Amino acid sequence: MSGATTMLPDGRQIHCVNAYEVGFGWHEIVSDDLTQHGLDLPEDGVYFDVGANIGLFCLRLRDLCPDARIYAFEPMPAAFEALSNNTQDMGGTVEACRLAMGSAPGQAEFDHYPALSALSTGDTAVGKSLADGLRSLLSGQGASEDIRAIIDSTGAHDRLDDEAFIDQLFQSETVTVDVDTLDNVAARFGIEAIDLLKIDTEGQERPVLDGIGEDLWPKIRQLLVEVHRGEEELRTIRAELEARGYETVIGDHPMAQGGALVFHIYAHRRVS
Repeated sequence: MSGATTMLPDGRQIHCVNAYEVGFGWHEIVSDDLTQHGLDLPEDGVYFDVGANIGLFCLRLRDLCPDARIYAFEPMPAAFEALSNNTQDMGGTVEACRLAMGSAPGQAEFDHYPALSALSTGDTAVGKSLADGLRSLLSGQGASEDIRAIIDSTGAHDRLDDEAFIDQLFQSETVTVDVDTLDNVAARFGIEAIDLLKIDTEGQERPVLDGIGEDLWPKIRQLLVEVHRGEEELRTIRAELEARGYETVIGDHPMAQGGALVFHIYAHRRVS
């Protein structure tokens, strides 16, 4: 395996951007039983992972759904390289695209955090909120016992007095990325149905949803949307999904323990 690698708790070696990020991300995914929130994961389903980062959610899907068709989208270069390698290694039908989803095709500028790739965002204010929340978690404020154990295992807590380390951790750079709509992408791949659309785009969830046309909405059976822009945005998106015929459940993201207003919306179509 080329590039940075690390090991999951089960002993699998995977590609990554920063090894110390993986434990937190993997814990978030495996500890969230989607079936407890009304979702189901057919073994041969079609899954869209928008904001896939290095592909941890894709790996989890492959574990649970061995015959799934997975489409993963990640615009950041380093994260996409790891995503591409991980999806190749896990086999099956997987399409990885270096692309951001939005309300219209074009290009956009993102704040990329090389030392914290999962924080990269097209919304500077959201990036700051997430960074502040992570600072709080690193210092031990509000962190649950299991999150505290994961953070301690990275060694980051022991380096909080190292100003150079902290400055480097939260340093960002501007990256220009290609953008397309979910409508266009679904048409390009000939998608007739999506069993689960997962959106984790660090504040860009609204543009992603705005890129879904009226013909595509009925083909989307379930959604998992990570909302980063506060409770008002949460209420608005939830109401829109319910108006489109979905039942919704709300959950907190682990970053909420550090004070960041991050929520999950689990949505599935009502059974008539």
